[in-house]
Amino acid sequence: MNMKSTKFIAPLITIIITVAFFSSCFQQGEKNGNGNDSTAIAQNDSAALPKLKGDDNINRATRFYAGISKDGITMSEKDAQDWDKYSNEIKRLLGISNKTRSMVDSLARSDFKDFRDKVDMVFYPFSGADFPYPITIFPNADTYILCGLEKPGSPISTDIKTNYAHYWSYRKALYSFFLISYFITKDMRHDLNNDELDGVCPVITMLMATAGYDIISIENKSINENGELINGDGNGNVMQYKFFKQGSNHEQTLIYVSANVANDKFDENVKKFFNKALANHTVATYLKAASYLLHWKGFDNMRDIVLNNSQYIVGDDSGMPYKYLIDNFDVTLYGVYKRPLNVFSSATIQHDLDRAYHKQADNVKPLPFRIGYNNPSNWQCSRRKSNNANKNN
Repeated sequence: MNMKSTKFIAPLITIIITVAFFSSCFQQGEKNGNGNDSTAIAQNDSAALPKLKGDDNINRATRFYAGISKDGITMSEKDAQDWDKYSNEIKRLLGISNKTRSMVDSLARSDFKDFRDKVDMVFYPFSGADFPYPITIFPNADTYILCGLEKPGSPISTDIKTNYAHYWSYRKALYSFFLISYFITKDMRHDLNNDELDGVCPVITMLMATAGYDIISIENKSINENGELINGDGNGNVMQYKFFKQGSNHEQTLIYVSANVANDKFDENVKKFFNKALANHTVATYLKAASYLLHWKGFDNMRDIVLNNSQYIVGDDSGMPYKYLIDNFDVTLYGVYKRPLNVFSSATIQHDLDRAYHKQADNVKPLPFRIGYNNPSNWQCSRRKSNNANKNN
């Protein structure tokens, strides 16, 4: 080897040694003191977070009223026999409801996989006490905001009533929901406003139990003039639930707002709350059996809130009219579009939606379950177009 070659080789060796040194330092930086990968440690730290714990007294009561367990409950032999009958009836009805929800879940897994886990907030106007369907479609959201005319009710009493009339009132309130997937508004006026059930809270908590969720806390809230949640005095129009799926460590929040959202009744504080709460989130709005209210000019304030704040809208023809979706959303059609039930005005017939179902017949996707008013049912899944990004995101 001549001297000229040596001049090139020596610096090359130095470079190789330097690279090796810094590579080693980098690898050490990725290890902890015991030589473990720092990524694995981060995962372990997450897994090692304190496990969420539900309120034992609340969850004992919800499981009792859900017909799941009467363990630890002192009751007469007659009341125990009545509860067993009630439990069997709830399980029968749940079996019907769960078949539908299982099909909903399967469709959401396959067809909504591009956005299902991106959604961190679900908005559900005209919800009544329907907890199961939004959380079936979007199980991993952090927050669910429900809204209905029905009173929030009182937090479930841990002083469990073991008399037949009380727990059978749950069956009466939930009968149509279990069978046909939605609450009938006129029935809720009586079923959720009586001596046994004073609003949606008892039913929501009972449904949480049947779906395998534990409740951490239930708090009455109000909305101030800035559109912010504040502690209620027991008479607030908002109920906030903290809960988690049994076996998980993901704390979730459900906020139920009792409000009339017709333009002339829409409280300004509530309106501010919706706009503020939905801003800067990936929002999916869910609409089901919504009485075609968003079709009317008298509800255009709520319609604007949905359209301005939602990246995704999933619902049937009774929710958001097709004409408000086609410009800013890509709409996927499911099922069969039929004229609305006769109890609704003929003005709710959507001729443009009917034409879309016929024109796109080869691309309309099947809907293998009843959801909402009509049977067979329809669904529209709307994804905001990329060139019409949510103004709040």
